[in-house]
Formats: sequence, C-alpha cells, structure tokens
Amino acid sequence: LCKCDTKRKVLYYLNVMASNTLVGEIQESFLSCPICLQTFTKPKALSCLHSFCEDCIRDYIVSRYENLGHFPCPVCRQIIYVPQNGISGFPDNYFIKSLQNTVESSGGEISAKELSGSYGRNSITELTSVLQPGKERVVFTNHKDARLLIQFGHFGVGQQGLVHVSGLTISKVTDDIVIADCSLNKVLVYSLRGEFRCEFVCDCSIRDVTLTRAGTVLVSISRAGSNNIREYGLDGRLIGSFGSFYKYDNPFGITVTRQNKIIVTSLQQNNVQFFTERKQPSFKFGSRGSGLNHFLLPYYVCTNSKNNVIVSDSGNHRVKIHKNDGTILLTIGNQGSENGELFYPMGVCVDEHDNIYVADANNFRVQMFSPEGDFITCPVSNTYEFGMDVKPTNIGIHHEKLVVAMRVLNYLTKVRTFYSIDF
Repeated sequence: LCKCDTKRKVLYYLNVMASNTLVGEIQESFLSCPICLQTFTKPKALSCLHSFCEDCIRDYIVSRYENLGHFPCPVCRQIIYVPQNGISGFPDNYFIKSLQNTVESSGGEISAKELSGSYGRNSITELTSVLQPGKERVVFTNHKDARLLIQFGHFGVGQQGLVHVSGLTISKVTDDIVIADCSLNKVLVYSLRGEFRCEFVCDCSIRDVTLTRAGTVLVSISRAGSNNIREYGLDGRLIGSFGSFYKYDNPFGITVTRQNKIIVTSLQQNNVQFFTERKQPSFKFGSRGSGLNHFLLPYYVCTNSKNNVIVSDSGNHRVKIHKNDGTILLTIGNQGSENGELFYPMGVCVDEHDNIYVADANNFRVQMFSPEGDFITCPVSNTYEFGMDVKPTNIGIHHEKLVVAMRVLNYLTKVRTFYSIDF
C-alpha cells in the first residue's frame, strides 16, 4: 500500500478507537499473529486474506506440508499455494505494519492533534450514461457520499444465518440475490430489497453459485470425489451432477454464458474450464504462473456481452480478459493501492455497458473499469469504516444496484446494496 493511503486508514482506526483500552484491543486482536499470538513480525498476506508472521507461516508449512507446494490456511483451512520463490514471495501486509508502527509510536495515547483531519467517508461515485459516436458507455460525472440502501444477513448457523459468503449472483429475471455460503454449504435467496426468500443445504462442499437461463442453481463443489458442478432447483432438489473429469481440480468460480455454456475456474490447476450447453467438458486454458497465459489462484469469473471471459487472477493481483477461445485480450492492474492497482482482487462482475467491477479486497474497496480496462472510479471505498478489517469479497450489479458481500477475517459481516448509478 502507498504510505499516504495506509496512514489515512491507520488514523481512521485510531480515531475510532482512541483510548488506552481500545488501542490495547487493537494490539491484541488485530496486530497479533494467529499462530504465535504475539505482535506481528514481517506480516505476510495470504490469498485467503489472512496474515501471519513470515517465520510463523514458514515453520507451519515446513513442519507439515514442506514437499506439497500447498497448505491449508491455519485459520480458514482454505488451500494456499506457495509462490515459486518461497514464503518470501507472499506479499507484505504494509497496512498491518503501518498500523503497528503508529500504535507503537503513540505509546498507547493518541492525541487529538494526531487524529485531526478528514478521514474520507464511504463514497459512491454517481455516473451518468452518455452516447458517444459509435458506442454507448458510462462516464464519470460527479462524486457524492455513499448511498447505502440496505444491508442484510447476520452471522449464525441457523436459518438465514451466514458465516462465509463465497458466491453471489443476481437473477436478471426475478431480481433475486442468490448467495452461496461455503462454511455452511447452503444456498440462500433474497430479494433485491434484502427480503429473505428461501434457503437449502447441500451435502457437499460448495463454493461459488450462478443461475442458468432456466432459473436453476449451479454451484461449484470441492472435494466431492465425483463431480465439480451440481444443479439444483430453488426448492433444493438435486437435478444433476456434472464435471467428473475435473473432480480433483478444486473448482471455485462459476458462471454461465449467453449461449448457456458453463465456465469454472480451478484453484488446483490454475486454469479456466469450459463445459458445453449439455454440461460436457469442452476445453480449458491457462496454467500456473505469472505470464499472460497463466493464472495464480483464479478465484472468480464472469462474462460480458461479447462473451469475453473476465477472471480475477488473485495471486497475480490482476484481472484478465480473454476471448471465449482462451485468447488473451488484456490485463488490468498490478499489485498496489493506487487507482487501477489491485491487491488480491476477488469477485468480478459487469454492468449492462460491459464496465467491469472488481472487489479489491485487500485495498478495502470496489473498483470500476471501462470495457477497455481503463480505471473509472471506486464506487465503494474505505470498507474498513464498516468495521475492523472488513473487506469486499463478492459483488454483483443489477441496473443501478451494486450488491457487495463483505467479511472480516473468515466471518461474514453484512451483505450491502448500494445505489451506484444514476441514468
């Protein structure tokens, strides 16, 4: 993170929690390594968004998973792949380091002068649609405070309870929001106003969710041992299982094209897999690496009106756009916190103008890019103001409503709907 942006986030936290007791709570709960329970030393950020001391995570891997090349996160158990240059290849968490330095330099007492200034409210950028010669697109007009319409969802394991929202999609027919919870292995349906519709539990480890043109639910499933896709009715009735050829590939993101073809991302193989409209394996592209034709943890996927494939290449801190035959068109972003830069991007979606929205998780914001990959604005920013370390992980957009799922550590906080676009 750039120093000025990090310092602003740090001072915001201290402004909210400026007392000896609360600064101590920050030190204990936010600046302590989950492994050694001591103050972070060289904090490293994993792709699951958890952080650990460099030496702690190295010892953890060497003692249990040294020759595997991957390991389960000690907190959330998500499979993490070791960078080619080893543990040092995991990115430094400069936000934690800066917060730690600021708390230590304050001596536990934060002065009013140190906390004075503007900390930037959550903001939504209002856009307007204009017709340019030859094409219609959305352009930046002016900037306003956030317009949070609703928030819904609560942490819990009972009915309507959520723990870890791993998938989110919006029906273009019914306007309903469909959510997948990978901790509870259940699918929940809400209206766009946040009204609970229904839910059902799956007897498998689900990841992402999407809808077919017929309105059935497709979920990507992991560790099933037989298939990597299941199809359900909204009543929870299992319609079918597919993808046995890729059953060991640790699938995650899933989407359906306009031709009713299914696309699934694989965290194990670091590739993108296509299925025919009959749900038979078609082809795949990509492999592990950092080149133009490679991926490193491709979490989420969506398509635009041209059937181009948009993938959040999380481990490489970028978003990639491919033709539907796998040919690379362009990449967006690199690691950083400036406008247009990304730090572990997660969910991706497009609007009716093919503008691209990215849940820039470790930068606490959602970024918006043009179809050509040019940065437009951050429709949602400073998500840490919703709570300690709250990050956007999943997004969907339907007309002017931007739906964002946020979580802190491995727990859901809320699903929030913003009014983001004014036509």
